[in-house]
Amino acid sequence: MPALEDHLRLKLLFDGVFQVKPSTIKVSLDSGAQEVDTLEGLAGKTPGSGKCKITGTCAVPIGGPEFDFFTACVEGGYHQAQVPFGVKSYIGNGWFQSAEIGQSVNQSTEFSFEWTGEFSKPK
Repeated sequence: MPALEDHLRLKLLFDGVFQVKPSTIKVSLDSGAQEVDTLEGLAGKTPGSGKCKITGTCAVPIGGPEFDFFTACVEGGYHQAQVPFGVKSYIGNGWFQSAEIGQSVNQSTEFSFEWTGEFSKPK
């Protein structure tokens, strides 16, 4: 019989507001580095302007969402995102590229969002 094992569950905060009901959270870092190819093959890379993208969906509680994704997207201001994982966290400033609300039959109403921010090491 296999042993029971606990697995990490990602958490999400925007401007210090904990998102209580995230359905999905994805964090991706892109270094922006460009490959340098020569006739002999890959010669290395040139540094690029990196970025972080956080995408996800959050179920909307009956009293309303914990964070106003639509207003944040329309106003275009910078917002701090934090995604703790294990003993480290990604923390950075960025903006909401898109926000969407929707619902399917027999499913919760959910906000979907895409946040783009700083390329930084987890701390």
